[in-house]
Amino acid sequence: MTTHSLTIAARRFARDTTGAVAIEFVLIAPILFALILGIITLGFYMGVSHSVHQLAAGAARASVAGLDETERRDIATAYLAEGATRYPLLTDDALSTSLAYSGAAMGSITVNVTYAAQGTLLDAANGFLGLGIDTIKGRAYVAY
Repeated sequence: MTTHSLTIAARRFARDTTGAVAIEFVLIAPILFALILGIITLGFYMGVSHSVHQLAAGAARASVAGLDETERRDIATAYLAEGATRYPLLTDDALSTSLAYSGAAMGSITVNVTYAAQGTLLDAANGFLGLGIDTIKGRAYVAY
């Protein structure tokens, strides 16, 4: 090949734009997919975190209807047992709860809710993004 034919071929190649969109997509797609995965993961985390905190607060508020410590514990425990039905992002097997009742002159109840992230979208995102989110904890306190 002569230099003249190489120059013509190079000019033709430089002017040819077929496939430019495909190349641009290949360059931009990983960033786009990472952003979409991050938005979905953040939304899921916020939803689960809100549900865990609301479950703890709801159980503490519901216990106010009881007249004594036993009745208040029973009401709060029943509310916590329905956690997965009240909050669709939560599953029963991932929830662990505890109640602490103080029966001093002015009684109080503290409700702790922990949600394990294993087997959820957060667990998958931990592998890709290294978030380190293993559990989500919520706590509520009500004084009577």
